[in-house]
Amino acid sequence: MWKKILGVFAFLAFLVVGTGAYFWFNREPPPIRIAEPGPGGVRVMIGDAPANYFAPSGSGPHPALILLGGADGSLRGFRNVYAHALAEQGYAVLYVGYYMTREDNRSFNLVPLETFDRALAWISNQPEIDVKRIGIIGHSKGGEAALLIASRHPEIKAVVAAMPSDVVWQGFDFASTDMSKFNSSWSAGGKPLPFVKYKLLSWYQWFADDALTRMYRQSWETASAYPDAQIPVGKINGELLLICGGQDLVWPSCEMATAAKQRFEIGNPRRATLLAYPAAGHWAFGPIEKLADSDRRELGQTGGTAESDMAARKDQWPKLLEFLNNALGPTAGLRP
Repeated sequence: MWKKILGVFAFLAFLVVGTGAYFWFNREPPPIRIAEPGPGGVRVMIGDAPANYFAPSGSGPHPALILLGGADGSLRGFRNVYAHALAEQGYAVLYVGYYMTREDNRSFNLVPLETFDRALAWISNQPEIDVKRIGIIGHSKGGEAALLIASRHPEIKAVVAAMPSDVVWQGFDFASTDMSKFNSSWSAGGKPLPFVKYKLLSWYQWFADDALTRMYRQSWETASAYPDAQIPVGKINGELLLICGGQDLVWPSCEMATAAKQRFEIGNPRRATLLAYPAAGHWAFGPIEKLADSDRRELGQTGGTAESDMAARKDQWPKLLEFLNNALGPTAGLRP
C-alpha cells in the first residue's frame, strides 16, 4: 500500500520537475524572419550575414550607427522601424542580422564576433560616412554585444546598451533543455570567449513569474568566479549610454547596467549615463512611432506594463538623440 502511494508521489514529482524545465527550456523556437528593409532601405550582405542599410538624405558625410537586436534574432520589422527613425534624424544605420538568420545558426552559441568586425569595415567604406563618427546601439543580448564590440574597437565613439549584460554569458537554444552542451555565447578567431555559466534554479522556483530573472541573477552573483568573462568596458573609447528596466523579467538589467557604469568610470574622466526606469520591463526600449504589431504586443510582456514600457520609451528617445548628438556631433537631418 505505502509503496504504491510513494510511487504515485514520485511520479507526480517527476511530472512537476519535468514540466518546470520544459516550460522554460523547451519552448517552440521562434521562426526565422528576415524582414525586408522597406522604402528608404536596402538589403546588403555582411559576409554571410544579412543586414538592412538605411542612408539619410543628403550627400553627407554622415555619422553612422550599427543597430543590433537581441535574442529575438533574425532581422525584425520592428527594429527596421527604429532604424528608419534614426535615419530620419540624419544617421546612416546598418541593422545587422547576426543570429537566427538561417537554420544552421539558430543556437545563440559561439556567435562569431567577426560578423561585427565585417559590419564596421563595411559601413566605414561607404562614401557617405564620416569614419570618425561611428556608434553602436544594442538591446538585450545586442546590448551585451555592443559593450563587447566597443571594448574591442576604439573607432566606436558612441555606445548605447539597452537592458544590457556586463558579462559574457553561456550560450543557449530556445529548443534545448540541456544547458551543459552550450559553450560561450560569443567566439573570436574560432575560440570561445570566457563566459559565466548558468546556475539553474531548483525545480519549484521555475513556476514563479520572475523565474528567468532569478536564474540570471543567481548566476550573475557567481560572476566573480569568472573574472575573464567581465566585459572590459573600461576599454571603450567613446561615450556610453546605458538603459534599463527595474521590472525586467528576462535578466537583472539594472544591476548589470550599474556594474557596467561603475567599471567604465574607474580611472576614466568620462562618466557613463544611466537611464533607469523602475516601473519598466525588458521591452522599454525601441521606437515610439509607427510601432509594428509584433513590437506593440511585446510591451509589458517581459516585466512592467505596456504603459510603463511606452512611458520609458517616450522619455528616453529625446535623451538618446541628445546623447548621440553630443557624442557624434550634429547631423544634417536633425529634427526635434
